[in-house]
Amino acid sequence: MKYLTLIYKNILRNKRRTLLIFVSLSFALFLFVFLFTVLTSMNKVMYRPSIMNNIFAGSTFYDVKHSDLPESYISKIKTISHVVDVNSCLQLFTYFEKSTKTINAWGIIPSTLNEIMDITRIDGLDLDGLSQDRTGALVGYYLMEEYNWKIGDRIILKTGLAKEGIPFTIRGIVHGISNASYITYLNLEYLQDIINNQGRVSFFYIKADDPSFIPEIIQKVEAMFRNYPIEVYAFTQKSFQDSIVDKIKAILIAFRFIGWIAIISTFLLVANCIAISVRERTTEIGVMRVLGFSRSKILALVLAESILVAVGGGMAGALLAYLLPAFYHIAIPATVPLHVDPDGSLVAYGLFISVLIGLLGGILPALNSVLMKPGDAIRGIG
Repeated sequence: MKYLTLIYKNILRNKRRTLLIFVSLSFALFLFVFLFTVLTSMNKVMYRPSIMNNIFAGSTFYDVKHSDLPESYISKIKTISHVVDVNSCLQLFTYFEKSTKTINAWGIIPSTLNEIMDITRIDGLDLDGLSQDRTGALVGYYLMEEYNWKIGDRIILKTGLAKEGIPFTIRGIVHGISNASYITYLNLEYLQDIINNQGRVSFFYIKADDPSFIPEIIQKVEAMFRNYPIEVYAFTQKSFQDSIVDKIKAILIAFRFIGWIAIISTFLLVANCIAISVRERTTEIGVMRVLGFSRSKILALVLAESILVAVGGGMAGALLAYLLPAFYHIAIPATVPLHVDPDGSLVAYGLFISVLIGLLGGILPALNSVLMKPGDAIRGIG
């Protein structure tokens, strides 16, 4: 207990310096943990196992204004070996009232939604119930939050493809991975009727039984409809995710660089502050040696001070970086919203780095002080 009191008093000996170390470490660890939380969240979504067997197929001249892929193609694609299932989707970009922000509306066969998207939970009406409710819809959780919608609300989404818009009643809330929680899901036939596009969709999701056969399946799908009025272009869902990563690769590299630079620069600051603190107490350390304190005990006391301050600052920053995405919705990048989820392992890693900073920052000044002869230390030499 007496040593803890001594450590505590030494930490508060120079409050301004201690506060500088604490704040610097808090900021550095917040930046480090938060940036790597973003990277970890993106990796979990972009390279999740569920997309490895998926193929995305659309018209060779597809865009969101021309959903012209015939649903009749599905039965033909299912005859290709190693194709497990084929599901269709009609995609429209819409908006709500006067908002200029687009809302992604999908027409789907409700029973196939789990095959298309990574859904973790649905509150309210389930998929079987939606199949029986022609004008009902499931809405992503984050859309519900953004527009303050509630289950039971009657909503009309505007689109240039339907004069009266797309009216529907919210029957459930979708929670899911990637952009699953940012989409409005309607019954496919209802949406086709609204825009007068019966029998046509925007794209297919093709599921393979083995990812090693995906290149072969893609070749066969494209060859099967070559020279048809509507030809098909297919690619893996993973390649689509890779294209997104390529577009923001520089940002991802910058995140890692900034995180590590913050840690390195803070380490240098902490090491300098500890060195100054120890140098100011050279005479005091010499007296402690004369009074019988061993070198190892003095070394332990000095290192305990630096580690405690480092851990305190690091814990504050790491916990803030953990709690921010836990209580505040963060989506990166804005074009393909990916929800940033807190990662407890990164907090533990950040605390380990804090201990390391405190240990490495204090070890050299502490060793230098305890290895001095007591007489030289008392006279303030070195």
